[in-house]
Amino acid sequence: MKTKKTLSSEYSMSDTLTCEEMWSKVDGYEDISLTNYKSLVKYINPFTGKVKDEFVSLRDRCPIGGSKNFKYLFTKHGFDHMMCNDTGTIFTLQVLSGKAKQEFLEGSETSGEDAEEGNNYGKTKTEGTLSKMDRIKFSLSMDSILKHSEIEIKDIFDFGSAAGTFVEWAQEQGYNITGHEYHKPLRQFCESRGLNMKNDKLETIEFDQKFDLITCWDYVDHLHNPVEVINNVSKYLKKGGLFFFAINNIDSLVVKIMHEHSPTFIGPHHSVHYGVNNLNILMDSYKLVHSESYVSELNWISNWCNWDNPEFGNTPLMHDIFNAKEICSNGLGFKLNVIYKK
Repeated sequence: MKTKKTLSSEYSMSDTLTCEEMWSKVDGYEDISLTNYKSLVKYINPFTGKVKDEFVSLRDRCPIGGSKNFKYLFTKHGFDHMMCNDTGTIFTLQVLSGKAKQEFLEGSETSGEDAEEGNNYGKTKTEGTLSKMDRIKFSLSMDSILKHSEIEIKDIFDFGSAAGTFVEWAQEQGYNITGHEYHKPLRQFCESRGLNMKNDKLETIEFDQKFDLITCWDYVDHLHNPVEVINNVSKYLKKGGLFFFAINNIDSLVVKIMHEHSPTFIGPHHSVHYGVNNLNILMDSYKLVHSESYVSELNWISNWCNWDNPEFGNTPLMHDIFNAKEICSNGLGFKLNVIYKK
């Protein structure tokens, strides 16, 4: 009997490779890591260890539930991370604003560090190992989307398109797809490959059509105003259409064990953190039709448990203690696909 292909078995490298082995397969990862680190500390006050006041605004409520009842958890990359006492949502108190927001999130320069970050990321995601793995992820995820769709999927809107890997893949499969990316060097990288891209504000973007499917790959946690964005783009999803998210799972085992040291907490990049319960609040007018957890992150966990560098260490995987398959089947994988129907 042929074993069914799943995201856990086909996509994840964390079950079989140490972190050192995994990153050795990704060309240019050291350059990406260094560039990202420089961008993370760019706006931090070296005396306080927190992001400088002139570059941020402060939230006074939970960004998805609206509650003002929240508590402090920790500070990472200069950003205070809070937890809503009513919904359990974890979010950053500070959000970049003004010139800092434009430079950091939108990469307004066509040269220098912003362009370097975009170009390095774009090449990494469209060449070599990560590109091959992403294509496997897209194919298996689309199989699941089609299985749960009651309408024919032809037209897709994808926001947070980054280097355009999904937009390019979907276009190759014959779908009519429109991408969206704020980061100028990344968007230019996409357009140079003939992809249809937009950069209008997601809170107010308008279309002259409706889509069968809206996708958001690893981006909803970047949104400063998720409720406003979802409410607006939802206007352009057909009745019976699907809304797909791929997210870093805040309820994953690696987060439960490592807390602020887990890979999901990246200062200004990840502004709000989600598991299925948090997404259900954001998507309260939709019907949840599917969720799937994958990527055990066993290599990070093994490094952490053995006092090794969690991201780059070479500790042997602790299969004798942790069952990678069960981690994912129990909803504790680091990655999570969630599908909603309108």
